[in-house]
Amino acid sequence: MTTALPYNFSLLSPYREMVSIVMGVASDMNCRVKVRDVFNLDEAERIALETVAEDEPEVILSRGGTAEYVRAAVDTPVVSISMTALDLLRTLLPFRRRVSRVAFFKYKEHMPEVQSVAATLGMTIDEYVFLGRADMVMRMMEAKAKGAQLGVGGVLLPQMSETTGLKSVLMEVGEDAVSRALWEACSLADLRRTERRRLDRLQTILQSITEGILVTDDHNRLVLINQTAENLMGIKAAETLGLDAREVIPNTRTAEVLKSGLPERNEIQEVSGQFIVTSRAPIISDGRPVGVVCTFSEADSIRQAEHRLRGRLQVKGFSAKYRLSAVATRSPAMEKLKSLAEVYAATGATILLEGESGTGKELFAQGIHLASKRMKGPFVAVNCAAIPESLLESELFGYEEGSFTGARRQGRAGYFEMAHRGTLFLDEIGELPLSVQARLLRVLQEKEVVRLGGAQVIPVDLRIICATNRDLEAETSAGSFRRDLFYRLNVLPLRIPPLREREGDVIHLARLFLGQFRPASGVSEDELDRQIGQALRQHQWPGNVRELRNVVERLALAADMFPEKSWAALLGDIWSPLRGRVAGEAAVPERREAGAPASLKARTPRFEKETIQALLAENGNDQERAAALLGISRMSLWRKLRQGE
Repeated sequence: MTTALPYNFSLLSPYREMVSIVMGVASDMNCRVKVRDVFNLDEAERIALETVAEDEPEVILSRGGTAEYVRAAVDTPVVSISMTALDLLRTLLPFRRRVSRVAFFKYKEHMPEVQSVAATLGMTIDEYVFLGRADMVMRMMEAKAKGAQLGVGGVLLPQMSETTGLKSVLMEVGEDAVSRALWEACSLADLRRTERRRLDRLQTILQSITEGILVTDDHNRLVLINQTAENLMGIKAAETLGLDAREVIPNTRTAEVLKSGLPERNEIQEVSGQFIVTSRAPIISDGRPVGVVCTFSEADSIRQAEHRLRGRLQVKGFSAKYRLSAVATRSPAMEKLKSLAEVYAATGATILLEGESGTGKELFAQGIHLASKRMKGPFVAVNCAAIPESLLESELFGYEEGSFTGARRQGRAGYFEMAHRGTLFLDEIGELPLSVQARLLRVLQEKEVVRLGGAQVIPVDLRIICATNRDLEAETSAGSFRRDLFYRLNVLPLRIPPLREREGDVIHLARLFLGQFRPASGVSEDELDRQIGQALRQHQWPGNVRELRNVVERLALAADMFPEKSWAALLGDIWSPLRGRVAGEAAVPERREAGAPASLKARTPRFEKETIQALLAENGNDQERAAALLGISRMSLWRKLRQGE
């Protein structure tokens, strides 16, 4: 038998002749044998303990009674080099025809072949089994009285000869017995190595697991504790293994689980002033519990893991991309607004962004999120007008399995849960129906949600940023928006001015957009201002920055198709407010018709509607494309077309 590493054995030899035989056989095997003499059984236990401590053998080899003494003293496997019938025959052969009656002494057990040896040699062999030194003396005296002429046995026999008067001879083991013992020792060593590797793997797994693990046996005694469990429980495995679990861990229910055979999952347990989440499962063998496995986790670590898991939801639509610095402006009012947004970002209060469609409310929301302490959490943007009213509540708050027809089998988390430890941006908040407004108010007050069809209260930690292009205060008076919700949302208001009020931004933004859509244009801001600045500034921009961006995108496309034309001529071709006028001619503000609304706020819906109608005419009445060009939802486009009807 060979292996990559030589076997490490120790031989506790009761007589010197045995050593040479063992070493001779071991030299032909992959064995290293260290020898210690045990000529006196009274020294066997001490020498065995020293051998284990100093030599660390995989297996100890010894002879008969000596092996029994050693086996009782140490945990290391002990292989006895047992006497065989061949050894007995070899020992008695010289005494053939000289001795007629022999007493054979064997420790603890009989040798079945004794009478076969006696018949072969023509002798009478009486076998005596003894259990210890005193017992052997009595057996020797009994043999002497029965007329034994010679005693044969192990190392104790010659030592007792003078006491009993029985002539004796030491029965030496031969190479066959030694070889058989060494093969047995190698097999044991292989088993121990395999078991040690398995245990090492198991220990590595147990110690690397972040959960605490504790195992008890069928008497509720602790048999395994990993490092995490030691740290959580404030105990030491070396001091507690073998003790009843109830003596070591307060509030443990391992004994109850062992008795019932039923698992207990995710129970809250208080240990040393901290709360842990515990699961206990019975170990079943032959249909009955024979132990319990317990796993422990700190409640705080579970919350942290939940936070990391939710943080990984930062996929498309769940992360912010633009900082407040991305808000391009030359307007002093806008610069002041950006500074105020930075101050608001440092707080945790709810923010209400007000402004006309296309002013950049979501850009501000993303910038506020990335400037806040929640910047590493998710940013979940929801357009309340884009979700059908029948689905809005389930999308926001989530639902449990079977809540309604078409619901996912496993249920679904809502946007509030997805935004945990981050920011939830509710765009067009004024579109929420009153029933959903009531539930939103509760979330803001209690910081917890209940899914549709569910009963479990789920705590959420998030910041709400809302946006609207409506006058919510006026709508509260009209009864279409809850007054208590308005006050809850209007903690930190930010009004984003329309583009027509942002001095210097129209030409500045037009040049930036043109650089994005047509980088090779090379036109300067001054040149752009000279050619089309007056026309751009005189337009009211009901679609604000979004409308300007769309106009510039069409202008860039037209410039690619007709490079010979001037910017003024191209703008007149592609932009309905200038269509039919001489290229470069200043646009004249439209006159107010008699009886038409005079206020800017009242005129804004009409401007929006006219802009949408013009864009639809340019795009073959394709509402989806028109909505995409304007950067609004198709539902919002439809609603704006219906205004004023």
